[in-house]
Amino acid sequence: MGHTTTAAEKLNARQLFRARRREMSDEERHHSAAGLGQQVRQWLQASPGPHDGLIAAYLSVDPEPGTTDLLAGLVRDGYDVVVPICEPGYQLSWCRWSADVELRRSPRAPLLEPVGQRFSFSELLDRHGAPSLLLVPGLAVDHTGTRLGQGGGYYDRFLARIRTAVPDLSAAAYLYEHELLPKRSLPRTDLDMPLGGAFTPSAFHRLSPAT
Repeated sequence: MGHTTTAAEKLNARQLFRARRREMSDEERHHSAAGLGQQVRQWLQASPGPHDGLIAAYLSVDPEPGTTDLLAGLVRDGYDVVVPICEPGYQLSWCRWSADVELRRSPRAPLLEPVGQRFSFSELLDRHGAPSLLLVPGLAVDHTGTRLGQGGGYYDRFLARIRTAVPDLSAAAYLYEHELLPKRSLPRTDLDMPLGGAFTPSAFHRLSPAT
């Protein structure tokens, strides 16, 4: 599969999944966000280790699956929650989130970012240890772990780098039900970093990244 063909396939897939999200009703989105939040918290409660560690998540933007209520619940449960900041060179730094944190529009992406001290991921590891969970945004993922992102490449660059330091990091997509696809449904290049899991409103799904 050539690079040009793959890029065209990804562009077409992004258009389709973005359109499907726009077609969802407010009720569908609200119900999905509630189900997703429940699945994440159940997964964390069932996981070994302390239940008050670090969660690396993100601030959703409509029509993405909502994360605001989930993050507020995680903070109430005692977790430290950090969300990404888009930096030059398609890199991510991380900032602590709380319900009352000041937000500003990102100069590099169509989203809001918290105002506060920024940390590299290695600094977070030094301060907190490995996160209990990394929630990864995306438009779709298939059962081989191939993720369709928005096209910026921030998370693929981040995952490629951080897995050297934390090879067993629990990283999972956060998706609507219809966005979890059969194996090898999505085009993939060597730059696409596979995920080992995905949350949908109905369940946590273990994925089997292709070798």
